[in-house]
Amino acid sequence: MIDEDAALHRLLDEGSTLAFPMTAYGPHPDQVFETCAPQVDDLHAHGSDAPRTRTLVVVHGGYFRPAIDRTHARPMAQALVQAGWHVVLTEYRRVPGDPSTTTDDLTALDTHLRETGHDVAAWVGHSAGGALVMWRALHQHLPPTRALALAPVADFGAAVADRLGSNAVRDWIGADPHQSPDLYARLDPTRLLAVNPAAAQRISILHGGEDATVPLRQTLGWVRTVLDGAHHFDVIDPASPHWPSVLAALTQR
Repeated sequence: MIDEDAALHRLLDEGSTLAFPMTAYGPHPDQVFETCAPQVDDLHAHGSDAPRTRTLVVVHGGYFRPAIDRTHARPMAQALVQAGWHVVLTEYRRVPGDPSTTTDDLTALDTHLRETGHDVAAWVGHSAGGALVMWRALHQHLPPTRALALAPVADFGAAVADRLGSNAVRDWIGADPHQSPDLYARLDPTRLLAVNPAAAQRISILHGGEDATVPLRQTLGWVRTVLDGAHHFDVIDPASPHWPSVLAALTQR
């Protein structure tokens, strides 16, 4: 955990110095996104035929806790822009006991992006954000999209049983699986996959082999790429030796 804590603090420090234009997609202060667009010179560096001018929607993690916002994900967003992507770094409401506010926000964001002409290539999420982009890709009533889940909380039942993140999943949903089976059926990627298995082909997963925050067992049963030696924040850290694997995953499918 020492390496993970140090990496998080560094990403927070770096993210606090970055600023991108902000757009509201709803009336609440957390219903906003930051737009990070490549410069013309960056696009030329990748060639005129590069597909990376499309939009990536980045959803930050933080175990659904209200105190953890998008700041630590800004270095990742900047690095994706430098690789030629147009990035939407989203914020969303994280209300303990009311998970529908989160999914309502992502649905509203999805609608806003489509109505404003964004050509979304993929939703990219880390940790709890990984669970949310998997939810988006598995949703049967939204337009199909691709998702890249980085160290995702993919099995809510196991997360509750293991009390991951100091019982973060239970706190966010507001109940155990046996108390609110309908909520878990609507939110848990593992349960959603059972209902819509064909959508699994739209999801790519990268997970660090040394992840201490979201253990590797969370993605058992999913097709995934395990990054040997990587910890929880290596998959969003542009300074990590594993960062090229993230960039490669965005262009492989």
